[in-house]
Amino acid sequence: MMENIAVKSRKVNSSITDKVIELHNIGYVFDFLISDQEEVICLQDNKHFPRENVDVKVMGQGYDLFSHSFKYIHTIETSCGKWGLMLSDEVVTWVA
Repeated sequence: MMENIAVKSRKVNSSITDKVIELHNIGYVFDFLISDQEEVICLQDNKHFPRENVDVKVMGQGYDLFSHSFKYIHTIETSCGKWGLMLSDEVVTWVA
């Protein structure tokens, strides 16, 4: 019984993991977080980017078993050339 739950968990989370790995492999290596409705923060160096300097695109959605919710996978491209990813509960549709 316990083994079946573990196998199902991996399958549910694998859609997010597979997409993140795919995007990391093509250069989206930084991690971003929305600080408010006007900017995002790069988690590696704590740099803040106003929304007009960021291009955000939705790349997929998957169920996250840890938070028990669906997460949207976004690519982030900043005006200074940083490429990265952001997971969010909602779709963000900013365009620089």
